[in-house]
Amino acid sequence: MTVIEQIFFQPPMAVARLGGSDTPLASFTWVEDPTTHGAGNTVIQPATSLEVQQDGSVRPFLPIAIQFRDGNLLRPIAPFFELWAKVKGQADPVPLTSTLLESSGGSVDGVAYTVSVGNRKAARRTGDDSCAYVAQIAVTGNDHDRHQLLASSQGEPPLVFANSPIPLGQFQAILPKPGMALGIDLDQLRVRFTPATGQVYGAPGATSDVDPETNQRHEMVPAAHRILNPASPWVGYNAGGAFNNPVPADTYDGADRGDSRSFGVVDDTCDGLIEAVVTAGGARLRAIARVFCAPPDFAPDRRPFVSLADDLIDRDPPSVEPQEDVADALQRLADLFQRAFETASLANVDATRQRSIGTNQGTQGSRNVTGTPAILNDSMTRRDQPYYRKDQTDIPAPTSDERVPFHDTAIEMHGPLADADDLALFLRTMGPHVKRIIRPPYGTFQELAANPSPTAAPNPQHRDPRILRDTLHDMRMPPYMIDSDGGSMSLTQRQYKFLMDLVDKLQLKPGGAAGSQPLPTSTNAHVAKVLARRKKAKP
Repeated sequence: MTVIEQIFFQPPMAVARLGGSDTPLASFTWVEDPTTHGAGNTVIQPATSLEVQQDGSVRPFLPIAIQFRDGNLLRPIAPFFELWAKVKGQADPVPLTSTLLESSGGSVDGVAYTVSVGNRKAARRTGDDSCAYVAQIAVTGNDHDRHQLLASSQGEPPLVFANSPIPLGQFQAILPKPGMALGIDLDQLRVRFTPATGQVYGAPGATSDVDPETNQRHEMVPAAHRILNPASPWVGYNAGGAFNNPVPADTYDGADRGDSRSFGVVDDTCDGLIEAVVTAGGARLRAIARVFCAPPDFAPDRRPFVSLADDLIDRDPPSVEPQEDVADALQRLADLFQRAFETASLANVDATRQRSIGTNQGTQGSRNVTGTPAILNDSMTRRDQPYYRKDQTDIPAPTSDERVPFHDTAIEMHGPLADADDLALFLRTMGPHVKRIIRPPYGTFQELAANPSPTAAPNPQHRDPRILRDTLHDMRMPPYMIDSDGGSMSLTQRQYKFLMDLVDKLQLKPGGAAGSQPLPTSTNAHVAKVLARRKKAKP
């Protein structure tokens, strides 16, 4: 008899995205544009997708194109989670199929799923669990219907009444059938989470309001969704009160009013756990996956320079970094710079700069510190020395033809650095400037001082969130972007060290000529060509 030693979900974590259409978004992947005029930019390419049939089984297909909406309704991203098994005597994991399960003394009938999802944002702010709303369901492995996840609140007074729950999505256990199609094992045990449609809910008083910026009246919550309890602590919550507020604290409806009182509006996003329990050969095996529900991605072909994977591996880095030569490392770094370019292409740097300068001005006791970039109007101008490059021209004031000059400059500077050859030359010739212009990440606990003064001078190797200057915004890369705590964003620890190590490796040895130490990805002719182009472009 086959012995299953362990089961687990793949992926162990996924992001679902809201959408009102009944048809989920098909799968796609990122590739470089192969066309002549594509310039190596990232584009999306259809990938093998699964369509759920009436009986609960799946049909693999390869889309011709990716359709993001049906009329005005966006298609949701509804991730599948597959069960995999570690089998005794086999080195590599294998798909957990109904056939494998039967050979180990189990059956699909004996599989049990538990799904728990919830939205605790209002409870986090008020400190009152009655403002959370959660749903939990149990589904057996032989039940292949779609099940609603209807959330309500516990405790008194409940924000969401049990007889008027908020739908947070649907869950379905897929029917396994022996066979293969398009490389997909149809017999594998898999489940699907479909997120909610992207609705808002409120108390009866959440009717309409006037936008303070546009002076336009708008409906806050549709009449049918004004179902929340007006006696809940969330209705009338004030971030200025005695609460342990998250940062930023003004991310709720009503925060921009004079009294900062919450209108008591919530949405149908959620986080959740999917648990599978499999009984086979007398053993009880358990697997857990996590799902996060988020708004739609309106730029699916643009990649963030700090991804969820980057963040997670920074928290638990490998004990030994993989060995790679400089040429391979440059290709990997060029991809990071390509992602930075893609992020910059979406950002209105002019607007975020202005907002960040205002944030700096509003910070109690904020002041510029000698040897650090400017934090007020001189930021990202020729007056911001030595951080502003001497070979750049002054960024002009906006005109009718150039409304976002800071954004345009960011695109012009970042574009060439996605190419490994140009990047290698830039890092060699501008090494000290690169080390100066990249914002260091916050230090590890071991690196931080015990009790620093809020006005202490920053450490150039890492930042400390207790030191005021380390939290302010300036032109260091990435400029004017906000991190999860409302401060100035940086690369991850691992990304930063990777970049700085590569800068050191590319520097010429003392006394060495450029020709005696060629760049690993370039020919001398290419180096000469790039240098000539830069000299021609220099004002």
